[in-house]
Amino acid sequence: MDKSVVISSGEKINTLNSVAHEDSDEYPNTLILAKGVAVFNEKMELLPLISDFLTHYRNEHSDQSVKTYANNLRYLVKYLTTYDEYHIGSKRDDCLLTVHVTEIQKYFEYCRSGKGDKKKQSTSGTTISNRDATYGRFFSEFLCNPPSGYKLIREENPYENGSLAGAAKESLIKPALFLDVEALIRVANHEREKSLIQFMYDSGVRRAEVKDICQDSILQLSRESRKSIIVDKDTFQIPSEYVAMEIKGNKGRGREPKFRETVVSKESINRVQRYHSSIEYKKLKRKWGDTPVPAFLNKDGNPYTAKAVSALFKRLSNRALKLGLIKAQLSPHKIRHGFGAMLLNSDDFGKTDLDRLLLLQQCLGHSSLDTTQKYTKIPFGVWEKFVDRNGVELKRYLLMKKLTDRTRVKKGMVK
Repeated sequence: MDKSVVISSGEKINTLNSVAHEDSDEYPNTLILAKGVAVFNEKMELLPLISDFLTHYRNEHSDQSVKTYANNLRYLVKYLTTYDEYHIGSKRDDCLLTVHVTEIQKYFEYCRSGKGDKKKQSTSGTTISNRDATYGRFFSEFLCNPPSGYKLIREENPYENGSLAGAAKESLIKPALFLDVEALIRVANHEREKSLIQFMYDSGVRRAEVKDICQDSILQLSRESRKSIIVDKDTFQIPSEYVAMEIKGNKGRGREPKFRETVVSKESINRVQRYHSSIEYKKLKRKWGDTPVPAFLNKDGNPYTAKAVSALFKRLSNRALKLGLIKAQLSPHKIRHGFGAMLLNSDDFGKTDLDRLLLLQQCLGHSSLDTTQKYTKIPFGVWEKFVDRNGVELKRYLLMKKLTDRTRVKKGMVK
């Protein structure tokens, strides 16, 4: 439902079709939401326990995280009120006050089995672990141990002894490889697409972060690209072939952006700068007037949204697949993984593996080093080694130069 999770400040919600009207003629046709989160089931009944939890939770987390938590809890409530013999018919989210450990575990088995309405396949182990973490936090940090301002309404905590889903099988990261990225750029017809893909590969930005990168930032980096930058005075120094770039992250606490710095090669910055010098870009940027102009504009002069970036990768991947240039679809996240693998294999980014791992954590914006360490488990031999004519392994900035030189739009065909 489009309105199953509402993050609002005074928004009106139509509840005319809610079954709550069957119980009370006084139930309003419209709810006016105060500042906070309101979560509804498929019958447009407000789920008060979940709504209160997420209104509190939202103070420290992004709206996207709030929606993920809301849906995870809604899935559990729907299962309990539909399939569990002890909770069938339970109203709203009352079932969360009495659900037992074994009943939550049965729900996870139900997810693994792939049963249920409109379910085409079993739920992945990673998704189950994500839901398990949501429920653990809901019970342990809210319902059974309420924060200041909330009453204790359940004493027995089903998560008292930890996780109920068991350990999920950890899937290995599958990065986009250099030749795959090259193939994707080769089949792109426009320099705006080519420069965008190379920039994402060389910076590790998320697809949703592309729209917030401005032309002015690229111009400033181009001017400063000859400077050496100390990333950590106690460990290592970034050579002048790279620049540190601030990224406006989209996974900050609450609604606040989370800023971080990543490291981009001068070669990729120069490629984007040349794109900005093209007639196409200069023409499209006129519509922005004095407003800061996005670094990457589509054919209509609009910034690339997260959805548009995914659509671009899908379109180019299908084109490369038809030509036999790649073996599987490439997604923006695989490109981000490719950046991670490339940085960890670049010995000009620190003297030790730990140096590079800590830098990668910063570049990707991971809160926990445990998340970044997954990149160290990429199977040996996956990463391609490219050498110069003397057999010396190419540094990352040289790989980006190689990528630029081999994927340029031919003279006279610039679009």
